[in-house]
Amino acid sequence: MIVGIFDFYDLGIFETHVKEGEPVNNGEMVIFKNEDGAEEIGKVMYISDSSKNLDTLKDKTKLIRKATAHDLQKLEANKERGEDAIKTCVELIKNYDLEMYPFYAIYSLDGARVNVVFTADDRVDFRELVKDLAKKLQKQIHLKQIGPRDKAKIVDGFGRCGRRFCCKGVLPKLESITMEMVRSQALEGKGSAKLSGACGKLLCCLKYEVEAYSELRKNLPSVGSFVKLKKPVMETKDEGVVIAIDVLAQKVKLDLGNRDYASVNINEVSKVVSRPVATAPRRNFKTNGKESNT
Repeated sequence: MIVGIFDFYDLGIFETHVKEGEPVNNGEMVIFKNEDGAEEIGKVMYISDSSKNLDTLKDKTKLIRKATAHDLQKLEANKERGEDAIKTCVELIKNYDLEMYPFYAIYSLDGARVNVVFTADDRVDFRELVKDLAKKLQKQIHLKQIGPRDKAKIVDGFGRCGRRFCCKGVLPKLESITMEMVRSQALEGKGSAKLSGACGKLLCCLKYEVEAYSELRKNLPSVGSFVKLKKPVMETKDEGVVIAIDVLAQKVKLDLGNRDYASVNINEVSKVVSRPVATAPRRNFKTNGKESNT
C-alpha cells in the first residue's frame, strides 16, 4: 500500500510504502523517519494501492506513528520560530543586495535545521548568505527557491470564485496548465487577467473540463470550414462559412454571404464541404443566379 504524505519541513508530498492493514487514515497527522534518519511531522494526503508519481516514491522513509498533541504543539512552535528566522534572513539579504524574497521558514521537528523558502526571478548565489544565517541562528540552514504556483500553495488563500485555492484545497500536486487547454475551451478571448490566478499563472481549474470540451468539439466543424445545411435559412441560403462556434450549445455561426449571418444547431448541418485553409477563408456564394465574393 502506498501513502502520500505532506512533509511540513520540506513542504512537498512524498510517497512511502506501508504494510497492508496498518492503521493509517487519510488526513491524519503522522511522524515519519526521513531518508536521513531524522524524525519529521507530516499529513497523510492520500492512500493508494499503487504509486501516483514514481519520482516522489521514497523507499528509505518509514512511517513511525500518529502525531501526538505534543508533536502538534512542536509544529506550531516551529512555525512561529520560523517567522523570526525570516526577519533575520531579510536583514542579511539587504546587506548582500540580493534579488530574492523569503516568505516562509520552519524549523525541523528536532529544531536542528531551518528551511527558508524564497522566490526569485533568476538564480541567486546565496552561499555567503547561508554562512551568515547559520552563524546568526546557530542552526543548519536550507534555502529553497520555488515558483509562484508553489508559493500560492504554501501561502494559501481564496480565488475569484470565492473558494480556497485549488492547489491548496483539492489538488494533491500541481499539474501543467497550457494555452492549448485555453484554446480548446474557446477562452483565449477572455484576456490574461481573467485566466490567471493569484499566482499570476494560468488557473488550475482550466484543466477540469478540457476532456469534456475536447469531446464536444469533435462534433463541430472548425472555424473557417465551408458547410452545407440540410434546410435553407433565410428562405434560400443553405451553405456558409463557419465564423464562430458555441461548444456547449453545439451551435455554429455562419457567414451566408452578402452580410447575412445565421446561428444554427450542429444537427442542421448536412456536411462539411471543405476545411479551413491557412489564410482567412473566402468563398463564392450564389445569390439570385449571380456570384458574390465574401
